Parts: sequence; structure tokens; C-alpha cells
Amino acid sequence: MIKRQFMQPGDMWRRFENGHLLYSPLATIHGADHAHVYVAGQMARMPSGEIVGKGDLRAQLRRTCENVEIGLAHAGATFDDVVRTTTYVTNIVEYYKVSDERFKFFRNNRPPSVLIEVSRLGHPDAMVEIEVEAIIEPERLKQAVE
Repeated sequence: MIKRQFMQPGDMWRRFENGHLLYSPLATIHGADHAHVYVAGQMARMPSGEIVGKGDLRAQLRRTCENVEIGLAHAGATFDDVVRTTTYVTNIVEYYKVSDERFKFFRNNRPPSVLIEVSRLGHPDAMVEIEVEAIIEPERLKQAVE
């Protein structure tokens, strides 16, 4: 049997529209032998919604990865468990100048990744957004969310 959980960790920013949660920042889908962890696109936001590092892509990349890490940890996963990422940036040339910041988080693996330049993200001051997928053993997930 496949189980789905949609989570709204209190230490992650959550988008509300008209008094309703617009989307879950974290979802898990799990069966008997493994669990998939999906962390929605994260930006350099504090839980309050404030963007960190306005105009500083390195600072934004760091905070974005920290937010991804919070989501992964809530589900019982780490960056070592990530199997795919998608990164959106507003300036791909500038991103490559600071991409070494990402290696402070992805220390032991380099998962398949997509990098896409966009004209704007969900907040006008945001310069980077990252979403990830991870796979873990279901026992780790149970310990983290039950």
C-alpha cells in the first residue's frame, strides 16, 4: 500500500492565499521498501516570508539550501539522499560564480540536476529557487514524521 503525507513544517515558509494553504512545502510517498521525499521549491526565505540576502546571490543560495535542508530533515532525509534537483535562477552567469556554495550542502553526492534561467521568481527579490527529490528507507521516514 502506498501512503502519502503532505506536511507543513512550522520552521518553513508556507504560502497562504485567501486564508488557505496554497501548497504543501513537503510531501512524502512511501510503501514497504522505500519512501520518496519531495521538497517544494525553496527560496532564501525566513519562516516569516522575508527574503534573506537581497541582491546577494551567494547569501540567497546558502539560505535556499538551508531551507531545503530543513525540509529534508523534517522527513528524515539528508542531502546525501537527494536523487534529483531543479534549480531556477534569475541570472545563470552569476549563479555559476557562486555555485561552489552548493557544495557545502551536497558534499557527498552530485545528483542529476537541471538549471533553468527565468525572468522572475515568486518574490521580486528572489534570485534562486531549488526543489529536490530524495529517496530513503521507510524506517527513517517513520521515525521522522510519526
